[in-house]
Order: sequence, then C-alpha cells, then structure tokens
Amino acid sequence: MVVHLISLLTQTLALIILSLPSIINTSLLDYDTLVFKTCDSLDANIFQKTTPKYPNYSNKNLFLRAQALSSFLRKLESESSRSKFFKTLVGNEEHAVSGWFQCREDYPSGICHKCVGALREISSRLCGNATSARIHLRGCHLIYKFERIDTPGAQINKHHNYKLFETPEHGLIHKICEGATAETLAGFEEMRAEALTAAETGVVDGHGFYEDSYKLLHVLAQCDGHVEACDCGECISSAAAAAAEECRWSIAGQIYLEGCHVSYTYHPHELPDDSYHEEGSKVNTGKSLAIVVGGVAALVFVAIFFMFLKSLRKKGDDC
Repeated sequence: MVVHLISLLTQTLALIILSLPSIINTSLLDYDTLVFKTCDSLDANIFQKTTPKYPNYSNKNLFLRAQALSSFLRKLESESSRSKFFKTLVGNEEHAVSGWFQCREDYPSGICHKCVGALREISSRLCGNATSARIHLRGCHLIYKFERIDTPGAQINKHHNYKLFETPEHGLIHKICEGATAETLAGFEEMRAEALTAAETGVVDGHGFYEDSYKLLHVLAQCDGHVEACDCGECISSAAAAAAEECRWSIAGQIYLEGCHVSYTYHPHELPDDSYHEEGSKVNTGKSLAIVVGGVAALVFVAIFFMFLKSLRKKGDDC
C-alpha cells in the first residue's frame, strides 16, 4: 500500500515539475499594463441629454456606432484565441469599424487572448465613443478607426484598399526614455546602434519579430502583422534612428512608430536569462522555479513520511 502511494505521489510530483515552467512564466508576465493610449475625435454628442429610445446614448448614430464598435471588439477577442494578429472591418455602409490587434509573438496563445480581453475592457472604459483609438499594453495593442463606406451596397469584408491597412509611414507615435545616465558609459551609443542594427536584420529573418541580447543590451522589436518584411526592416531602422535621437543617453527606451516598435534595456551586471522579458524589467524564472519545486517536493515527502508512520502504526495494531 505504502509503495503504491509513494509511486503515485512521485508521478504527481514529476507532472507538477514539468508543468511549472509554463505556469510560472505566464503568471509573471506583465501583459496587461497600459503603456499608452490615444483616443481621437471624441463625439461631443455623447455629453448631450439622452433619449428614452436610446437611454445610454444621445442619438441613434451614437447607438449604432457603439454597436459596431462592440461587435468589432468582440470579434477581435474571439480571434485572439487562435491568432497573434488579426485585422477586420465590422459594420455597415454608415457605421463601420476597421482595425486590428497584435500580441507579442513570443507570448503563449492563452496570454494573447487574455491581453486582448483586457484591451476590450480598457478601450470601452478609456476611449468610449472615440472615432479612432490606439491602445498599447505590455503584451498586445489595438488600433481601430471608424470608416464611412461611400459606395452603396459595398462589401465591407473587402477592406484591403482602406487607408488604415496600407503600408504605414514610419512616424513617431510615442516614446519612453528612462534613466538618462548612459552618458558616463563608454561606448554605449555604439553598442546600442549595433544592437538595434541586429534587430533590423532580425525582424526580417524572424517574420516581423525579434528578441535577443547583444553585449549588455536586451532588445525587442516587432512590426504590425500587415507590414511586409522589407518595410518592417525599414521601420525598425527608423525606430533605431529615433531611439538615438530621442533617448540618446537613456539606458532604457521604447520607441513606437506607425507600423512597428522597438525597445532596449541596459543590463550592466548580467545578461537577462532565458525567460520571457518585459520592457524595463526581468522575470527571474529560474529562481522562482527552484523555490516552487522545492516547496512542492517538501510537501510530497512530508506526506509520504506521515503515510509511512501511519502504516507502521497499523501494523503494530494488527500484532
């Protein structure tokens, strides 16, 4: 009996240990922290007195527009369980919403789905009835815009010619420059330039995503899913130039352009480990894994010990 229980507990412990890396990684990912948002052309009518027919909206147009946006966001959330990038157009000739979501390519599908769900909630809460919005979280981002289809009876699923989906100009949207102390670091600018040059090549080879460490820098770069490979490399090159100009002496920086974004973080004493990385932070998975595995093993062995004592006591009673 005791031998059987020990075998069962040992197998259970092995399964727990094998599953712990993914559990720890995903639980520590800071995927839903807001990085920045832009909500444009808020409709002044939203502040007008509501009507009995549409109690939560000031007029029928706002109601229909809210319906289209809600359908659009639900569609994105649904698709996020199957894809890291998805673009669509939802609505009719008068009230159509086009846009996309994108998750970090190295994040698991389950985290992508949770992140897009967070985007949906944050978009509704922070941008309301904006006619266009861009929301970036640590693990994913959302871009949408209301479209007016002028051609009667237009097929809204044929949206490849819409301006929102054309190859974007690589204009600066947002920047975050942290820790302006790199001026005292010999060779920092050259090291950053070399690291970001590697990212420029890496996104082309990596189908729009790159993450790696170069000397004492950790670099992450990603292009929007509809950006072609060559354009992606050019976009990251523009982001590298923007980083050099906008965050010249910053030991950590994030540059967001139309079509791509890039981030770098300086680690003076050690290179990041092989876990998932966050902009501006590091997930120490190895240490967490050791602590959890040790705790689980201790609990299992304590259980085995008490079962063994119970077995001895039972044998003594039988005698």
